[in-house]
Amino acid sequence: MNLLDLSLVFLVVFSGLAFWDGIVLHLWKYKLYRYEDTIYEHQLHTVRAVLFPLILVGLFLFEIKGWLYVVILVITFLDLVIQIMDMWEEKGARIRFGGLSSNEYILHVVLTSLHSSMLLLYLLSKPDGSFSLQTAEIVFSNSLAYLVAINLLPGAILIATLHLALCHPFFRREKTVRTISPM
Repeated sequence: MNLLDLSLVFLVVFSGLAFWDGIVLHLWKYKLYRYEDTIYEHQLHTVRAVLFPLILVGLFLFEIKGWLYVVILVITFLDLVIQIMDMWEEKGARIRFGGLSSNEYILHVVLTSLHSSMLLLYLLSKPDGSFSLQTAEIVFSNSLAYLVAINLLPGAILIATLHLALCHPFFRREKTVRTISPM
């Protein structure tokens, strides 16, 4: 098994656990999109959900070299920055739920480890000359990377679309209406 194949294993495990965390916990159990104090965390998750299909395409579906590879690395770095912002936000955003549960905290540590390992193994698997501002080259990835990416992509796009839709104020819990009592 080469480094890219090992990176794909981490990608698949990460994607499965991220689905559980993002859909089951964040959207279904906690409904982070519904509350004023958790909407920012949901918006951070939405940005990451939108970036994930781009990262899948750029790192795994195609073998990209040159300045386009640099663009994909910038997008990937942006995703990591937003991940850190999300970690910072969680403590305050989850007060209404009694904070982050131990199980979810452990899940987030595992997800961060899988994500970081996947990225590191991918970067180590890249051939020399991939990082260049002189040229741009796009070809389909090897069959296994292509197969994994093409199967994860529809779900990733669907989840990104769901996150975007749930950002709309329509899905927020109604605010309490103040009534004026007669004097």
